[in-house]
Amino acid sequence: MHLFGASLQNQIDSGPKVSVEQVSRQAGAASHLWVICWQVQNLSERRIELLAARLPHSQFRCGEIELAPPPEILAGESASLELLVECRESPGSVVENAFLILRVFWSGESWRILARLRVLFDEQGAPRTITEVVTTQPVGFSIRGGGTT
Repeated sequence: MHLFGASLQNQIDSGPKVSVEQVSRQAGAASHLWVICWQVQNLSERRIELLAARLPHSQFRCGEIELAPPPEILAGESASLELLVECRESPGSVVENAFLILRVFWSGESWRILARLRVLFDEQGAPRTITEVVTTQPVGFSIRGGGTT
């Protein structure tokens, strides 16, 4: 049991590290659409390529967007990520456990970065996200025995 825990911890420690913070929002073309911009900072020692992004929560949603050309974020640098987000929540509402999921290429492998968000809707119904935690997993990790099915 201890070996599995140590192996999992090494896998977690070895992935890309980023911070994600909302930096702006603008009303979209319809009342339920918002253009939201996040700053993604590379806290790793190697560059990260952003391949795709999505927000799968039904109350804070954006289908997967392939980023072409993929932005490259050097160690210690940041990039902006702007997405058109669909959300119809009432003023004062809170959406828990929304995720910004990034597919990235880092250190020769594909990874997923999962930023868990809490979304607060102000008096006008405008969304503001708070990043609660960021985790990573290599793409296909469950096939390689790193996760459960």
